[in-house]
This record gives sequence, structure tokens and C-alpha cells, in this order.
Amino acid sequence: METKKKVKTDSQEFMEKMGKLMTEALATPDGMRALAASIAAPIEQEIARKEISSLLLTKHNLPKGERAIYQKRPRLKAFWISKDGEAREIEVGKDEIEIPTHRVHSAPMVDISILKHGNIGALTDIQKASSDEIRKEIDKRTLTVISSAVPAENIVNISGGVITEDALNDAISILEDKELTVKNIVLRGKRFNEIRSWDLDPVTQLELRQKGVIKVYGGANILLTSAANINEVLVLPDEEIGKMPIREPLTSEAIDKKLKFKTGWLIWSELGMGITRPDIIAKIVINP
Repeated sequence: METKKKVKTDSQEFMEKMGKLMTEALATPDGMRALAASIAAPIEQEIARKEISSLLLTKHNLPKGERAIYQKRPRLKAFWISKDGEAREIEVGKDEIEIPTHRVHSAPMVDISILKHGNIGALTDIQKASSDEIRKEIDKRTLTVISSAVPAENIVNISGGVITEDALNDAISILEDKELTVKNIVLRGKRFNEIRSWDLDPVTQLELRQKGVIKVYGGANILLTSAANINEVLVLPDEEIGKMPIREPLTSEAIDKKLKFKTGWLIWSELGMGITRPDIIAKIVINP
């Protein structure tokens, strides 16, 4: 998710502003609303820093009232994610797909004393937990619909419980045979550790040891995420595979009902995920 303007959350100016908003939040409903508005940007920034969905699907900020309708090839199925996070499909024959949008949210609560004493550190922890909750749900939904869309002929099944070099090369070859270049390989950290144990050339080994979330294998980015299925590796091309329509960007609202010693916010975004080109996605399924 994109951030409109970067907020320097470690600056003295930001800390002072947040401290003031926290102590004023309990005085009036407007105070809580002002604090709610101020915490949205840092949460959005933290999500944008770690999420991978925008690297895999094409984002589309929907104008107000516009339906999320996109063209597809009639001979191909299309897939979208449901409200409950399950993949749904549209059969062949249609030349467009409407991707439904749904809310993804977090509802953090905060002890009144934290606001009363301007405990910025505790508020920062709450913001980080909310950003992680929302980010993981968005990425999980994205990877669910991508995985479900892969046609049987693009799946490499292996046994033995570990990822192998031959299996990854076979999956890459599926896309290369379509005259495509592999851009992203998505997997869990456990599977990446298995890749690092392979007997690879020194240059590839060095690329795999790069710091940060994104590594490189054979020119393709390796994206590590806990949202991936532990028994799957997704192999994606440098072509568009689907859309991520955004109906509402990240928003934070103060809750109306407050408890005796706690209050909180509803932090949410409304978006959808859909796959229009399942034919150019490959995956490896790792069996015991």
C-alpha cells in the first residue's frame, strides 16, 4: 500500500505532536478523533514497508462509485477473493471480471492511563501490532487467490518434504517456455533456508545472502513472507497477473463506545484481489 506523505515517526516534532494529542484525547470526542486521524499515517507506512501484495498485483485506486470491472481473456478462468478470504472463480467464456472489495481491519484497544500519561512508546507498539495484523491479512488473501488460480499444467509436484533445485528450475521453465521472465518467487523462510543449503555457484550464493526481505535467485526476486503456504512456492512472471482494486485507503476511526478503563480505534481499508492471467503463474507443491 502506498503512503501519500512520509511521516517521520522518530522526529522530535512528531513525538511532541503525538504526546499532545494523547493527553487531549480524553477531554473531548474531537480529541479522540484527532488522535485517530494521526495514527493512520504511521500504520499505513509500516504496512507499505513490509507488504508484498502491491509487488504481485496491480493496484487500482477506484474513483468514488466506480465498479472494479476488468478485462479478461474469454478462454481463461478468473479468480477473486471472497469476504471470508476464500478464492472464488469465474468460468471461461466471459470477457470481464468484477472483483468485489471487502474490509480488512484491526480494532486495537488502549488503556486510558497510556493516553493520560502520554506514553508514546506504548502507542507505537499498538500501531505496529495493528499494521502487522492488517498487512498479514492482506498478503494472506493475495497469496490465497494467486495459489488457487494456478492451472494444473503449471504445478510442479515433488515429494520428500523439501524444496529441490530441480523443482524450482522446472517451475521457472514453465514460464520461460511461454517466453516470460520470472520476476518473483514467493515462499516461507523455512523453504528459503533449504535453498541456501544447495550446492550453488558463488555468485548465486552471494545473492541469496543479501540483507533485507528481498533476495535474488537467477535474476528473480525471492520474497519471504509468513503469509505463504509452507508447502508451496509461487513463481510469478514480469507480466501483470491480476488487480488489487482499493475502494477505501487506510482509515482510522475512534470507537463510539468506550469501556471504563479502555478506549480504542477501528483501523480499516476496503480492497479486493483478483487474478486475470492464471495461465502465466506457476507453483511448486511440496509433499511429504
